[in-house]
Amino acid sequence: MKKINDIDLFSSFGIILVSFGWMAVFLAVLSLFTKGFLVGASLIAVVTLGYAIFLFQRHSRPSLDFSLVLIFSLFAVMLFSHFTVPTVFSGRDQGSLSNAAISLSENHSLKSSFPAEKQFFQIYGPGQALNFPGFYYTKDGSLISQFSLGYVAWLAAFFTLFGLSGLIVANAFSFFLFLLSFYVVSRNYLEKKAALIAFLLVGTSFVFSWFFKFTLTENLALGLLWFGLAQFLLFWEKETRINLFACILSFGLLLFVRIEALAFLSVIALLFFLKYKHKKQQFKKIFIQKEIIILFILIFIAFISSLFLNSAFYVTIAKGFLSSLSFYKHNFSGSSLPFSGTIYLLRVFSLYAILTYIALAIIALGYFLKKKNYPILLPFFILLPTFIYLLNPSISLDHPWMLRRYLFAVIPVSILYSIIFLKDFLKKNILFYVFSGFLLLTNLLIFFPFLGVKENPTLLSQIENISLDFQADDLILVDRNATGNPWAMMAGPLNVIFGKQAVYFFNPDDLKKIDLTQFKKVYLIIPDNNLDAYEKSELLKNVIIVKSYSLENFALNEIDRTKKELYKTPVTFPPYLKNYTYGKIYLLKK
Repeated sequence: MKKINDIDLFSSFGIILVSFGWMAVFLAVLSLFTKGFLVGASLIAVVTLGYAIFLFQRHSRPSLDFSLVLIFSLFAVMLFSHFTVPTVFSGRDQGSLSNAAISLSENHSLKSSFPAEKQFFQIYGPGQALNFPGFYYTKDGSLISQFSLGYVAWLAAFFTLFGLSGLIVANAFSFFLFLLSFYVVSRNYLEKKAALIAFLLVGTSFVFSWFFKFTLTENLALGLLWFGLAQFLLFWEKETRINLFACILSFGLLLFVRIEALAFLSVIALLFFLKYKHKKQQFKKIFIQKEIIILFILIFIAFISSLFLNSAFYVTIAKGFLSSLSFYKHNFSGSSLPFSGTIYLLRVFSLYAILTYIALAIIALGYFLKKKNYPILLPFFILLPTFIYLLNPSISLDHPWMLRRYLFAVIPVSILYSIIFLKDFLKKNILFYVFSGFLLLTNLLIFFPFLGVKENPTLLSQIENISLDFQADDLILVDRNATGNPWAMMAGPLNVIFGKQAVYFFNPDDLKKIDLTQFKKVYLIIPDNNLDAYEKSELLKNVIIVKSYSLENFALNEIDRTKKELYKTPVTFPPYLKNYTYGKIYLLKK
C-alpha cells in the first residue's frame, strides 16, 4: 500500500471539500437541494477524510512545520469565527448572498416566490428587482439571485446543515483550505522558516480577518484559487494525474464563483501549451484520459446550465464590465489633479499596511524576469490579470469595503512574492528576519484593533422582536433607513428568516398599483428622521401609528466621499460607533 505524506493528506482534504462544493452546485441546478442529500454527502465526506487520516497515521508522522501550520490555521478560523456575526441584512452584497442561500435552502431551488414579491413584479416586470436588493425577477415572476451560483450553493449547503451558524462555518472551511494551500505554495519556493514567515504574514493581515466576517464571494474564491494553484504546482513538478484532476476540479468550481476564473484558466492553458508543445505524446498520455475528459464534460454541462438558470449573474457581470470602462470618468471626474484616483488607492493601501507588499511584489516580478527565473513566477503569471484592479478597481471607494477586490489574489500573492524576493535579494539572514519582523509588526498594528469588531452584533435579535408584531399574511413595507443603516436593512431577515411578507419600500406611488386585498393588513416601518421622504405623497394621511420602536446598533460608520475631490479626502480608519435609531410602525387604513 502506498504511503501518504502531509501533502497527500492536504490534497485529499481539498478534493473532498471542493467535491462537496460541486455537489451543492449540481443539487441547486437540478432543484434537488434537500437536507437528505446534503447530510448523505457530508457523511461520505467525513468517512472518506477519516479513512485518509487513518492511512496517514498508519504510515507517516506529521512534519513539525505542517503541524504548526495546521494548529495555527485551526486557531485562526476559530478566533475569526468567534468575532463574526452572520451577515443577513439586505442592502449590500453580503446580505443579498446570505438571503439567496437561505432561500435556496428553504425552497430547494434557485427560484423563489411569495405573495408580496408577486405584487411588485406586476409593477416592474422581468429584470432587476429593486424592492429585493441583489435579486432579479424572472419572466415567470419568481426571484433569483443576481450573484454567482457557486457561492450561493456553498453557503446554502452549510446553512442547511448548521443553521445561521453555517454561514460562518462555510467561510471557516474555505479560509482553512486557503491557509493550508498558501503554505504548500510557499514551500514550493521557500525553505521552511521563510515559508512559515510568509504564512504568518498572511494569517495576521487585516484584510483576511476582516472579510472573514462577511458572506462575500471572495471568501470561497480564496480557498478554491489557492488550492488550485497548489495542485497546479504539484502537477507541474511531478505530472501526477491526481494533482491535475484536483487543479481542474478547483478552478472549474471557481468559474461558478468569480468571473476572473476565465482569465486564470486562460493563463493556465497557455502555460500548458508552452510546456507540452513539443511533447505531444506526453500531452496525450496525461490529458487525453477518460476521467479528465469526463470532468471537462461535467464542468461544461454545469456551466451551460448556469447560463440559463443564473443568467442574472452574467447580466450583472456584463453591466459591471461596461460601466468599468468609464470608471475614471464617473468616479474621479471631480478631481483637478491627474491620477488622483490612483493616488487615493495607494493611500488606502498604505493605511491598511498593504502598499509595501504590492510594491515588493512588483519589484519581484521585474527582478526575476531580469534573472530569467520564469518557473518561480508561475503563480504570479496566473494571477497577473487581477492586477488590473490596481488601475481600475471597479468598486465603491469606501474602505475597507473596497479592499475586497484585492482579497483573494492580489494581496496574498503580493505577500508571497515579498518574502520570496526578500529571501533571494537579502543575502544575510539577519536582514531578512529584521525586514520580516517589521512587516509582521505593521500587520499587527492594524490586525488587533479590528479583530474584535463585530458589525451589527445584536441587530438580528432586535429585528426578531419587531417581527413578532406581524402575521405571515401581512404586507410589511420597510424604509431603507429603518435600522439607521441603509447597508443593513431589516427587510431581508424579516422575509427569509422570520417568514414575513417584507419588502424594501422606496416609492409611495407603488401602493396604488398593487392589490392590497391580498394581505390581511399593510404596515410601514419608517424611521422618524426619514418622514420627509413621504410628505409629498398622501401616504401619511392614510396611516395610523401602531407603536414606536428603537434600535441600538454597532457598525463602522461610512464616510461620504462624493462631495470632495479624492486627493483632498482624508484617509483615516472609519470609526466604530454605537448608533441609535428611532421610528414607528404604521398601519395603512384600507
